[in-house]
Amino acid sequence: MLALFNNGRPCIVFFAGLLLLALFGAAGQAAETAPWPGVPTSTGFQGNQQSAHQANPSRLMRFHRYLDRSEGAFLLLVPDGWTTEGGIFRVNPMAIDGAGQSIEAKIDCTLKRDPAGKVMIRFIPHTNYVMPGPYVITPVVNGMPVVPMPTPAAFLTGNFSSLRPTARNVQVLATQARPDIVQAVLQGPKARTLQAAGAQYQVDAAMVSVGYEEGGIRFKELLFTAIEGFSMMNTGMWTNAMTIVARAPADEAEAWIPTVKVVLNSFQLNPRWVEAETKGQRYRADVNTDTLRTIAQLDREIADNRARTQQSIQNENYLTLTNQEEYVNPFTNRTELGSNEWKHRWENSSGEVIYTDNGNWDPNVDPQANLQGYQRSTVRPRR
Repeated sequence: MLALFNNGRPCIVFFAGLLLLALFGAAGQAAETAPWPGVPTSTGFQGNQQSAHQANPSRLMRFHRYLDRSEGAFLLLVPDGWTTEGGIFRVNPMAIDGAGQSIEAKIDCTLKRDPAGKVMIRFIPHTNYVMPGPYVITPVVNGMPVVPMPTPAAFLTGNFSSLRPTARNVQVLATQARPDIVQAVLQGPKARTLQAAGAQYQVDAAMVSVGYEEGGIRFKELLFTAIEGFSMMNTGMWTNAMTIVARAPADEAEAWIPTVKVVLNSFQLNPRWVEAETKGQRYRADVNTDTLRTIAQLDREIADNRARTQQSIQNENYLTLTNQEEYVNPFTNRTELGSNEWKHRWENSSGEVIYTDNGNWDPNVDPQANLQGYQRSTVRPRR
Protein backbone atom coordinates (compact mmCIF):
# COMPACT_ATOMS: atom_id res chain seq x y z
CA MET A 1 0.00 0.00 0.00
CA LEU A 2 1.28 3.46 -0.88
CA ALA A 3 2.69 4.97 2.31
CA LEU A 4 1.54 8.52 1.77
CA PHE A 5 1.55 9.08 5.51
CA ASN A 6 4.87 9.02 7.25
CA ASN A 7 6.09 10.22 10.63
CA GLY A 8 2.57 11.45 11.31
CA ARG A 9 2.51 13.83 8.36
CA PRO A 10 0.61 13.47 5.08
CA CYS A 11 2.43 13.59 1.74
CA ILE A 12 1.18 17.07 0.84
CA VAL A 13 2.96 18.63 3.84
CA PHE A 14 6.45 18.11 2.47
CA PHE A 15 5.75 19.57 -0.93
CA ALA A 16 3.86 22.58 0.37
CA GLY A 17 7.06 23.84 1.96
CA LEU A 18 8.86 23.54 -1.37
CA LEU A 19 6.65 26.25 -2.84
CA LEU A 20 8.90 28.65 -0.95
CA LEU A 21 11.58 27.91 -3.54
CA ALA A 22 9.76 30.15 -6.05
CA LEU A 23 9.01 27.46 -8.63
CA PHE A 24 8.08 29.93 -11.32
CA GLY A 25 11.00 32.27 -10.78
CA ALA A 26 12.77 31.27 -14.00
CA ALA A 27 11.86 29.67 -17.29
CA GLY A 28 14.99 27.54 -17.36
CA GLN A 29 17.27 26.78 -20.27
CA ALA A 30 15.38 27.23 -23.51
CA ALA A 31 14.85 24.05 -25.46
CA GLU A 32 14.46 24.01 -29.21
CA THR A 33 10.98 25.35 -29.98
CA ALA A 34 8.91 22.62 -31.60
CA PRO A 35 5.24 21.77 -32.11
CA TRP A 36 3.76 19.49 -29.46
CA PRO A 37 3.57 15.92 -30.85
CA GLY A 38 0.06 14.86 -31.77
CA VAL A 39 -1.52 18.31 -31.38
CA PRO A 40 -3.09 20.00 -34.45
CA THR A 41 -1.45 23.23 -35.50
CA SER A 42 -3.00 26.40 -36.81
CA THR A 43 -1.66 29.67 -38.16
CA GLY A 44 -2.26 33.17 -36.96
CA PHE A 45 -3.70 34.46 -33.70
CA GLN A 46 -4.96 37.67 -32.18
CA GLY A 47 -3.00 38.35 -29.01
CA ASN A 48 -4.24 40.29 -26.00
CA GLN A 49 -3.03 43.83 -26.58
CA GLN A 50 -3.32 44.96 -22.95
CA SER A 51 -0.30 44.06 -20.85
CA ALA A 52 -0.29 43.84 -17.09
CA HIS A 53 1.68 47.10 -16.96
CA GLN A 54 -0.78 48.85 -19.25
CA ALA A 55 -3.65 47.66 -17.10
CA ASN A 56 -1.86 48.87 -13.97
CA PRO A 57 0.64 51.64 -14.85
CA SER A 58 1.81 52.12 -11.23
CA ARG A 59 2.37 48.36 -10.79
CA LEU A 60 0.21 48.52 -7.68
CA MET A 61 -0.91 45.11 -6.51
CA ARG A 62 -3.07 44.42 -3.45
CA PHE A 63 -3.31 40.92 -1.92
CA HIS A 64 -6.01 39.50 0.38
CA ARG A 65 -5.47 36.63 2.80
CA TYR A 66 -7.55 33.62 1.80
CA LEU A 67 -8.38 30.64 4.02
CA ASP A 68 -9.29 27.40 2.26
CA ARG A 69 -13.10 27.21 2.32
CA SER A 70 -13.34 23.43 2.24
CA GLU A 71 -11.48 22.39 5.39
CA GLY A 72 -9.47 25.42 6.50
CA ALA A 73 -6.38 23.52 5.34
CA PHE A 74 -4.20 26.30 3.96
CA LEU A 75 -3.70 30.05 3.64
CA LEU A 76 -2.85 32.00 0.49
CA LEU A 77 -2.37 35.60 -0.52
CA VAL A 78 -4.82 36.23 -3.39
CA PRO A 79 -4.54 39.31 -5.68
CA ASP A 80 -7.32 41.85 -5.26
CA GLY A 81 -10.20 41.19 -7.65
CA TRP A 82 -9.21 37.59 -8.37
CA THR A 83 -11.59 34.70 -7.72
CA THR A 84 -10.84 31.33 -6.13
CA GLU A 85 -12.28 27.93 -6.95
CA GLY A 86 -11.88 24.56 -5.23
CA GLY A 87 -9.57 23.67 -2.37
CA ILE A 88 -8.96 20.53 -0.34
CA PHE A 89 -11.14 17.55 -1.29
CA ARG A 90 -11.38 13.83 -0.68
CA VAL A 91 -12.14 10.90 -2.98
CA ASN A 92 -14.95 8.51 -2.09
CA PRO A 93 -13.40 5.01 -2.26
CA MET A 94 -16.80 3.50 -3.09
CA ALA A 95 -16.88 5.51 -6.32
CA ILE A 96 -13.58 4.14 -7.69
CA ASP A 97 -13.56 0.54 -6.38
CA GLY A 98 -10.76 0.99 -3.92
CA ALA A 99 -9.12 3.22 -1.34
CA GLY A 100 -5.92 3.92 -3.28
CA GLN A 101 -6.96 7.53 -3.97
CA SER A 102 -8.55 8.07 -0.55
CA ILE A 103 -5.63 7.67 1.84
CA GLU A 104 -4.92 11.38 1.98
CA ALA A 105 -6.55 14.69 1.17
CA LYS A 106 -5.97 16.21 -2.27
CA ILE A 107 -5.78 19.83 -3.39
CA ASP A 108 -7.43 21.29 -6.48
CA CYS A 109 -7.41 25.07 -6.18
CA THR A 110 -7.59 27.68 -8.95
CA LEU A 111 -6.99 31.43 -8.76
CA LYS A 112 -8.33 33.52 -11.68
CA ARG A 113 -7.91 37.17 -12.55
CA ASP A 114 -10.95 36.99 -14.88
CA PRO A 115 -13.84 34.55 -15.35
CA ALA A 116 -12.24 33.02 -18.46
CA GLY A 117 -8.99 32.37 -16.60
CA LYS A 118 -6.78 34.19 -19.09
CA VAL A 119 -4.45 34.84 -16.16
CA MET A 120 -4.62 32.02 -13.65
CA ILE A 121 -2.76 29.76 -11.21
CA ARG A 122 -3.87 26.23 -10.42
CA PHE A 123 -2.77 23.62 -7.88
CA ILE A 124 -3.60 20.31 -9.63
CA PRO A 125 -4.54 17.24 -7.54
CA HIS A 126 -2.15 14.32 -7.43
CA THR A 127 -3.07 10.80 -8.51
CA ASN A 128 -1.62 7.59 -7.06
CA TYR A 129 -0.44 4.98 -9.59
CA VAL A 130 0.87 1.41 -9.51
CA MET A 131 3.85 0.45 -11.69
CA PRO A 132 3.48 -2.57 -14.00
CA GLY A 133 5.21 -5.70 -12.68
CA PRO A 134 5.09 -9.49 -12.61
CA TYR A 135 2.64 -9.42 -9.71
CA VAL A 136 0.34 -6.77 -11.25
CA ILE A 137 -2.20 -8.42 -13.53
CA THR A 138 -5.07 -5.91 -13.69
CA PRO A 139 -5.23 -2.38 -15.22
CA VAL A 140 -6.39 -0.89 -11.89
CA VAL A 141 -5.29 -1.92 -8.39
CA ASN A 142 -7.38 -0.73 -5.45
CA GLY A 143 -8.50 2.35 -7.39
CA MET A 144 -5.00 3.14 -8.69
CA PRO A 145 -4.27 2.98 -12.46
CA VAL A 146 -1.39 0.74 -13.52
CA VAL A 147 0.96 3.04 -15.44
CA PRO A 148 4.77 3.11 -15.89
CA MET A 149 6.40 5.98 -13.98
CA PRO A 150 7.25 8.81 -16.43
CA THR A 151 9.78 11.59 -16.16
CA PRO A 152 8.30 14.84 -14.82
CA ALA A 153 8.57 16.51 -18.24
CA ALA A 154 6.88 13.54 -19.94
CA PHE A 155 4.10 13.61 -17.34
CA LEU A 156 3.45 17.32 -17.95
CA THR A 157 3.52 17.11 -21.75
CA GLY A 158 1.52 13.88 -21.80
CA ASN A 159 -1.30 15.38 -19.74
CA PHE A 160 -1.37 18.82 -21.36
CA SER A 161 -4.10 17.91 -23.85
CA SER A 162 -6.46 17.03 -20.99
CA LEU A 163 -5.51 20.22 -19.15
CA ARG A 164 -6.08 22.41 -22.25
CA PRO A 165 -8.25 20.38 -24.63
CA THR A 166 -8.94 23.33 -26.97
CA ALA A 167 -5.30 24.48 -27.25
CA ARG A 168 -3.90 24.82 -30.77
CA ASN A 169 -0.41 25.30 -32.20
CA VAL A 170 1.19 24.04 -28.96
CA GLN A 171 4.95 24.43 -28.62
CA VAL A 172 7.43 23.43 -25.92
CA LEU A 173 9.37 26.62 -25.22
CA ALA A 174 11.69 25.40 -22.45
CA THR A 175 12.31 22.47 -20.13
CA GLN A 176 14.16 22.83 -16.84
CA ALA A 177 15.17 20.12 -14.40
CA ARG A 178 14.79 21.09 -10.72
CA PRO A 179 17.59 19.32 -8.83
CA ASP A 180 17.10 21.79 -5.94
CA ILE A 181 13.61 20.41 -5.33
CA VAL A 182 14.90 16.85 -5.64
CA GLN A 183 17.62 17.40 -3.04
CA ALA A 184 15.19 19.06 -0.63
CA VAL A 185 12.78 16.11 -0.85
CA LEU A 186 15.54 13.48 -0.55
CA GLN A 187 16.71 15.11 2.67
CA GLY A 188 13.18 15.18 4.11
CA PRO A 189 11.72 12.81 6.72
CA LYS A 190 9.48 10.96 4.27
CA ALA A 191 12.37 9.83 2.07
CA ARG A 192 14.49 8.88 5.07
CA THR A 193 11.69 6.89 6.71
CA LEU A 194 10.83 4.94 3.56
CA GLN A 195 14.48 4.16 2.86
CA ALA A 196 14.99 3.06 6.47
CA ALA A 197 12.04 0.70 6.03
CA GLY A 198 13.78 -0.92 3.06
CA ALA A 199 11.88 0.83 0.26
CA GLN A 200 13.59 1.96 -2.93
CA TYR A 201 12.61 5.63 -2.99
CA GLN A 202 13.13 8.07 -5.86
CA VAL A 203 11.98 11.56 -6.78
CA ASP A 204 12.42 13.87 -9.76
CA ALA A 205 11.11 17.35 -10.58
CA ALA A 206 10.96 19.59 -13.63
CA MET A 207 9.32 22.66 -15.11
CA VAL A 208 8.07 22.98 -18.68
CA SER A 209 7.22 26.24 -20.45
CA VAL A 210 4.57 25.96 -23.17
CA GLY A 211 3.17 28.35 -25.77
CA TYR A 212 -0.21 27.77 -27.40
CA GLU A 213 -3.26 29.43 -28.93
CA GLU A 214 -6.69 29.27 -27.31
CA GLY A 215 -9.75 31.35 -28.16
CA GLY A 216 -7.76 33.58 -30.49
CA ILE A 217 -5.18 34.44 -27.79
CA ARG A 218 -1.58 33.27 -27.66
CA PHE A 219 -0.75 32.02 -24.14
CA LYS A 220 2.39 31.12 -22.27
CA GLU A 221 2.01 28.55 -19.50
CA LEU A 222 4.50 27.30 -16.92
CA LEU A 223 3.94 23.77 -15.61
CA PHE A 224 5.76 22.20 -12.65
CA THR A 225 5.56 18.74 -11.13
CA ALA A 226 7.47 16.56 -8.68
CA ILE A 227 7.18 12.82 -9.33
CA GLU A 228 7.96 10.48 -6.45
CA GLY A 229 7.95 6.71 -6.44
CA PHE A 230 9.01 3.76 -4.34
CA SER A 231 8.91 0.00 -4.43
CA MET A 232 8.52 -2.48 -1.61
CA MET A 233 7.61 -6.17 -1.48
CA ASN A 234 7.71 -6.54 -5.27
CA THR A 235 5.24 -3.69 -5.84
CA GLY A 236 6.13 -0.25 -7.19
CA MET A 237 4.02 2.87 -6.89
CA TRP A 238 4.34 6.52 -7.87
CA THR A 239 2.46 9.82 -7.72
CA ASN A 240 2.65 13.38 -9.08
CA ALA A 241 3.09 14.62 -5.54
CA MET A 242 2.78 18.33 -6.35
CA THR A 243 1.69 19.76 -9.70
CA ILE A 244 1.21 23.50 -10.29
CA VAL A 245 0.49 25.47 -13.47
CA ALA A 246 0.28 29.20 -14.19
CA ARG A 247 -0.61 30.95 -17.44
CA ALA A 248 -1.13 34.39 -18.99
CA PRO A 249 -1.38 35.86 -22.49
CA ALA A 250 2.10 35.57 -23.99
CA ASP A 251 2.65 39.34 -24.17
CA GLU A 252 1.80 39.68 -20.44
CA ALA A 253 3.52 36.56 -19.09
CA GLU A 254 6.74 38.13 -17.81
CA ALA A 255 4.85 40.98 -16.13
CA TRP A 256 2.76 38.54 -14.09
CA ILE A 257 5.68 36.45 -12.75
CA PRO A 258 6.14 38.62 -9.59
CA THR A 259 2.45 38.18 -8.74
CA VAL A 260 2.66 34.41 -9.21
CA LYS A 261 5.69 34.31 -6.93
CA VAL A 262 3.85 36.18 -4.17
CA VAL A 263 0.95 33.69 -4.33
CA LEU A 264 3.16 30.58 -4.29
CA ASN A 265 5.49 31.91 -1.61
CA SER A 266 2.48 32.71 0.59
CA PHE A 267 1.13 29.13 0.61
CA GLN A 268 1.07 27.76 4.16
CA LEU A 269 -0.64 24.68 5.56
CA ASN A 270 -2.64 25.09 8.73
CA PRO A 271 -0.65 23.10 11.35
CA ARG A 272 -3.83 22.21 13.23
CA TRP A 273 -5.36 20.80 10.06
CA VAL A 274 -2.20 18.76 9.51
CA GLU A 275 -2.48 17.34 13.03
CA ALA A 276 -6.13 16.42 12.52
CA GLU A 277 -5.38 14.94 9.10
CA THR A 278 -2.60 12.86 10.60
CA LYS A 279 -4.97 11.35 13.14
CA GLY A 280 -7.34 10.38 10.35
CA GLN A 281 -10.01 12.84 11.34
CA ARG A 282 -11.93 14.82 8.77
CA TYR A 283 -10.99 18.33 9.73
CA ARG A 284 -13.96 20.64 9.14
CA ALA A 285 -14.26 24.23 10.17
CA ASP A 286 -16.78 26.97 9.55
CA VAL A 287 -14.38 29.37 7.79
CA ASN A 288 -17.18 31.86 7.16
CA THR A 289 -17.38 32.59 10.91
CA ASP A 290 -14.82 35.00 12.29
CA THR A 291 -12.26 34.29 9.54
CA LEU A 292 -9.94 37.10 10.59
CA ARG A 293 -9.80 35.79 14.15
CA THR A 294 -8.94 32.31 12.85
CA ILE A 295 -6.16 33.69 10.66
CA ALA A 296 -4.70 35.62 13.59
CA GLN A 297 -4.62 32.47 15.71
CA LEU A 298 -2.82 30.59 12.96
CA ASP A 299 -0.14 33.23 12.37
CA ARG A 300 2.19 32.14 15.15
CA GLU A 301 1.83 28.45 14.32
CA ILE A 302 2.54 29.15 10.66
CA ALA A 303 5.58 31.27 11.55
CA ASP A 304 6.98 28.38 13.60
CA ASN A 305 6.29 25.95 10.75
CA ARG A 306 8.00 28.26 8.24
CA ALA A 307 11.03 28.57 10.49
CA ARG A 308 11.46 24.79 10.55
CA THR A 309 11.16 24.66 6.75
CA GLN A 310 13.82 27.32 6.23
CA GLN A 311 16.26 26.33 8.96
CA SER A 312 18.61 24.55 6.52
CA ILE A 313 18.78 27.50 4.13
CA GLN A 314 20.92 30.50 4.90
CA ASN A 315 18.61 33.45 5.27
CA GLU A 316 20.14 35.87 2.81
CA ASN A 317 20.60 33.21 0.14
CA TYR A 318 17.03 32.13 0.69
CA LEU A 319 15.71 35.67 0.21
CA THR A 320 17.74 36.10 -2.98
CA LEU A 321 16.63 32.73 -4.33
CA THR A 322 12.94 33.43 -3.78
CA ASN A 323 12.93 37.15 -4.69
CA GLN A 324 11.70 38.05 -1.23
CA GLU A 325 12.52 40.50 1.55
CA GLU A 326 11.98 40.62 5.30
CA TYR A 327 9.46 43.29 6.30
CA VAL A 328 8.34 44.56 9.70
CA ASN A 329 4.60 44.31 10.29
CA PRO A 330 3.63 47.85 11.42
CA PHE A 331 0.89 46.49 13.71
CA THR A 332 2.64 43.55 15.40
CA ASN A 333 6.31 44.53 14.91
CA ARG A 334 6.93 40.95 13.83
CA THR A 335 9.15 40.11 10.87
CA GLU A 336 7.39 38.59 7.86
CA LEU A 337 8.31 37.69 4.30
CA GLY A 338 7.15 39.63 1.25
CA SER A 339 8.09 40.20 -2.38
CA ASN A 340 11.11 42.35 -3.25
CA GLU A 341 9.91 43.04 -6.81
CA TRP A 342 8.08 46.23 -5.86
CA LYS A 343 9.67 49.25 -4.18
CA HIS A 344 7.05 49.87 -1.48
CA ARG A 345 4.79 47.72 0.69
CA TRP A 346 1.67 48.67 2.69
CA GLU A 347 -0.28 46.46 5.11
CA ASN A 348 -3.40 46.71 7.24
CA SER A 349 -4.26 45.09 10.58
CA SER A 350 -5.97 42.14 8.82
CA GLY A 351 -2.77 41.19 7.00
CA GLU A 352 -3.89 42.45 3.57
CA VAL A 353 -0.96 43.73 1.53
CA ILE A 354 -0.49 46.32 -1.23
CA TYR A 355 2.69 46.54 -3.31
CA THR A 356 3.51 49.61 -5.44
CA ASP A 357 6.47 51.29 -7.16
CA ASN A 358 5.05 54.78 -6.51
CA GLY A 359 6.73 56.20 -3.42
CA ASN A 360 4.37 59.18 -3.26
CA TRP A 361 1.18 57.08 -3.26
CA ASP A 362 -0.74 56.58 -0.01
CA PRO A 363 -3.78 54.23 -0.10
CA ASN A 364 -5.35 56.09 2.83
CA VAL A 365 -5.59 59.43 0.97
CA ASP A 366 -6.22 58.23 -2.58
CA PRO A 367 -9.95 58.86 -3.22
CA GLN A 368 -9.99 56.31 -6.03
CA ALA A 369 -8.60 53.57 -3.78
CA ASN A 370 -11.16 54.31 -1.03
CA LEU A 371 -9.08 52.49 1.61
CA GLN A 372 -8.27 53.18 5.27
CA GLY A 373 -6.06 51.67 7.93
CA TYR A 374 -2.96 50.91 5.86
CA GLN A 375 0.55 51.61 7.14
CA ARG A 376 3.94 51.25 5.48
CA SER A 377 5.62 47.91 6.03
CA THR A 378 9.33 48.68 5.97
CA VAL A 379 12.29 46.39 5.33
CA ARG A 380 13.71 44.90 8.53
CA PRO A 381 16.92 46.71 9.45
CA ARG A 382 20.07 44.63 9.00
CA ARG A 383 22.77 44.58 11.65
